[in-house]
Amino acid sequence: MATGDGWTSRLLTGCAEHLQAAGVATWRASGAYQANEVGIYIRAIPATPDRIITLAPYVVASPPGLADYTLGVQIRVRGTKDPRVAEDMGDAIFDALDSAHGLTWGGIPVVQLYRQSYTALGADSNGRWESSSNFYIEAMRPTVHRSE
Repeated sequence: MATGDGWTSRLLTGCAEHLQAAGVATWRASGAYQANEVGIYIRAIPATPDRIITLAPYVVASPPGLADYTLGVQIRVRGTKDPRVAEDMGDAIFDALDSAHGLTWGGIPVVQLYRQSYTALGADSNGRWESSSNFYIEAMRPTVHRSE
């Protein structure tokens, strides 16, 4: 299997592409962004650019024998020294993702997704404001041992 071909990687890439299509941020698998762009990263929290969105997955529910699967994605936002920038970025993410349904990301049927929780994280050591939202993505993950 090539890098990025796994189920979780394809789902996270689909989420990043969805956020880009909604005009929230820019997604490049290379992770190379200009200082004026809002970059989307998978797990990474780089020092630059200032404004970033990080997607970090975790398992919420995986009922035995079924293809129904709930993946949590912590979406961490870092803005600038103006706290409104991080809040505005969080609002744009909420508008693009909360209650979305009937999507296909990376060939994976996404039944629905919604925000489960939100918290402000304060400012980092450079004074850039951060927040975190947890979204639950209900998707299909059939395997040899899980029926559709």
